[in-house]
Amino acid sequence: MRALLHPAARRVSTPLLLLIIALGGAGIGCAGAPTHRGGDGLPPPNAIALKTAPAGFLSGSERFDVPASAGEPYLLLNQRFVEGLRSRALKLGDVDAMFWHVFSRLPEEVVVYPSENYYYFIINVQGRQIWGNIRIPAGKREHGKLSFGYFEFIEFPQLKGPKTGLSNSKFYGPEDGLVLTETANLTWRAEYRGKSVTFHLYPLPQEPPRLFGLGSDEIFIERTFDESGYQFFLLFNTERNYFIWVLNEEPGVPDTFAPDPITRELVIGKRSGFAFWVDRDHDGRKVLVAIRRLNSNRNDYYDGPFDQLADNYAKEVRISEYMQLAAPGLRGRIDEYGYYTDKERPMRVALACYYSYLAPSDLRKFFERAKQSEDVYQYISRRGIPTYPQKGAESPTGEGTVPGEGASGDGKSPDSGSSEAGGGGD
Repeated sequence: MRALLHPAARRVSTPLLLLIIALGGAGIGCAGAPTHRGGDGLPPPNAIALKTAPAGFLSGSERFDVPASAGEPYLLLNQRFVEGLRSRALKLGDVDAMFWHVFSRLPEEVVVYPSENYYYFIINVQGRQIWGNIRIPAGKREHGKLSFGYFEFIEFPQLKGPKTGLSNSKFYGPEDGLVLTETANLTWRAEYRGKSVTFHLYPLPQEPPRLFGLGSDEIFIERTFDESGYQFFLLFNTERNYFIWVLNEEPGVPDTFAPDPITRELVIGKRSGFAFWVDRDHDGRKVLVAIRRLNSNRNDYYDGPFDQLADNYAKEVRISEYMQLAAPGLRGRIDEYGYYTDKERPMRVALACYYSYLAPSDLRKFFERAKQSEDVYQYISRRGIPTYPQKGAESPTGEGTVPGEGASGDGKSPDSGSSEAGGGGD
């Protein structure tokens, strides 16, 4: 595709900053138009209007003000994409310079949709894509701390060997000149270098699902909001102690689905690659079966809902108690959010209770094996890993589960390391 380059374009040298608002419209996890300001061509903060959420946007009766742009299509201009990649303006290794570059360009008020309170962004600069976030973390914000992290996005990462690309992160607080204040429930104002930004954390009323029934051995744990724009229900099997993820379709789904042409019981998100089983025995609810492995390897917005638990409601839903039921080896080792209390590096239990597939054929084979198993839900939750105890077999951990540790958050935040807690043994 060829086009003439206007002479004025030659003087452009500013990085392109995209603010990723996880609503999931016709873009990469976005529905609201990006807010632009200053040298990047963005309107001033006072151009950000708030309005009452449109019908169906919120699940539950709680009112919430969202940006007026929330119902608009998202327009990404290739011109700005290309011009940002040509920029040399940022010191990528200087975390303080990077934080100020992002923070200074935020509007006066922003909405944080993901339920672990990450406000995501992408910067195109120096021939690279830099992905990152500012986070208002539960448990640390009460002490005046927010986190900032970023990493170089690699389109096709190495599957083996050391990770490549830069990454950096830092907690900011009073010692850095940042003042973080709670101004209302789920509303926090950050002040830094004379700039003030109010972060509105999206409320998720923790109500059981209304469009489908639960099994006799299932209980509702929590509603979550993923950075992909999807919303989920996290359920727990009380008989065998395992988790499953089910799509929340009450507020609408920010994707379109294609049925698998061979396994007609599966539907796959055209945008996300999320594979769901249409569970006819439970009112046609959509159980998350698998995500694409490439998305997990890249640490992008479609790596699954494991990293967006409902942190603002951790005490209410008692998530850590169910983690310990699913993985008894965690007993007494995690806090109310699922962070380890016995490790030097901040690490967290990850509820990655679904498979990751390389190709559609791989997905179909996994699902066929799941249907042939004693408990299809548990097979999915454990990603096909055998449960313990079994005849002639012992759990490698002696705990009735097979958790694996060490999946790094790769720059999502300073406290984004994780480990896994799958479904419990029989």
